[in-house]
Amino acid sequence: MSIKRNLARLAKTTPRQLDVASVRGVLPGLRSALPGQRRDTEHGELHLIDEYLEPHHHHGRAHIAKALRVPTERLAQLALDPSLENIDIQRALFLDTETTGLAGGTGTVPFLIGIGWFEDQSMRIQQLFLPELGREAPMLHWLRERVNESSFIVSFNGKTFDWPLLRTRFVLNRVRAPALPPHLDLLHCARRVLRPRLKSVRLVELERKVLGMYREDDVSGAVIPQLYFDYLDGGEVSPIAKVIEHNANDLIALAALVAELVSHFDEVHGGDDPRDHLAYAKIAERTGDSTRARSFAHAAARGGGEAACTVEAYLLHARMARRGGDVDDEERALHEALRATDDDELRAAVQLALAKLYEHRRKDLGRALEHAEGTALAEGEDAAQRRVARLERRLRGTLSPLLTK
Repeated sequence: MSIKRNLARLAKTTPRQLDVASVRGVLPGLRSALPGQRRDTEHGELHLIDEYLEPHHHHGRAHIAKALRVPTERLAQLALDPSLENIDIQRALFLDTETTGLAGGTGTVPFLIGIGWFEDQSMRIQQLFLPELGREAPMLHWLRERVNESSFIVSFNGKTFDWPLLRTRFVLNRVRAPALPPHLDLLHCARRVLRPRLKSVRLVELERKVLGMYREDDVSGAVIPQLYFDYLDGGEVSPIAKVIEHNANDLIALAALVAELVSHFDEVHGGDDPRDHLAYAKIAERTGDSTRARSFAHAAARGGGEAACTVEAYLLHARMARRGGDVDDEERALHEALRATDDDELRAAVQLALAKLYEHRRKDLGRALEHAEGTALAEGEDAAQRRVARLERRLRGTLSPLLTK
């Protein structure tokens, strides 16, 4: 019976219960050909791939060491996680796993754990490979030590997939799991910033569209589990070497994305897509950074994008101006928005904002009524009629004393 068919049983088996000899029988002569080397540890034998990247290493057009210089305050804003504000970025731990399945659960085994961190300006990459099922403990102990030494974790979908899976493996292998430090999941950041303009925010797509990085002869993540099964059943080592290379590139991409996303949030880059500027403006608004929100909203509005993006940017700018008590700036932004589109629904949203501005802050009921008559598509017919009726009553009330004189 093949190891592949027994994977679910073996994945749930602790090292003490597994007859390792039955696994070794299908791997004659292959372990020595794997990239990396075997290392004896106090917890058992570990297969380790260990390498350094040069300080000047680029991933596409991104200089990965630039990740060491990003402001942690901006990083925390981008992640919507205040716990990242005062972390030591030099002690970041980049994490990515390759597993026997993509669904997770107790039957899924991480057969390759990739970790990376910076030593001075160089990125060090270590990959822990599982050449034989049931011998995870040395990998998990090694990972535990690295996590304990880190200030925060950087992953891509690690909060949902990688770390819950690893936590399960710690339990099943009777290895005490480390206390997890703050966790930056770049998938969440990518969705907030890049989804408005990119159809996909898969890591490989972000490499191409954001970093200008195109992998050559890369292995698809969808086939990686099968390649590992084939290896366990006595297959060639070369496909596994491709998986190891794929995993290393994923780790490097994480550092590059940190550098790229945060640096473009730290200051407005004139050549960026207006949809990116608008996304950054929204993040700044959510974190209470009104100055940054107005700067990015202004860039988005003047960036020559589609009308929907332009109008939304002006509306955001107007909200920031209102919160800052700058009625003149709010009014200017709303009239710019009204001039930016002929779309009835967009115009209705702007006119609703103008109606509120003129009624409550300018106290100009006539102009408020003028705009209230065009708000139905934004607030519904009934609400619009009530608004118009209220303004007409108030307007009559202000005119009545004048008419009786």
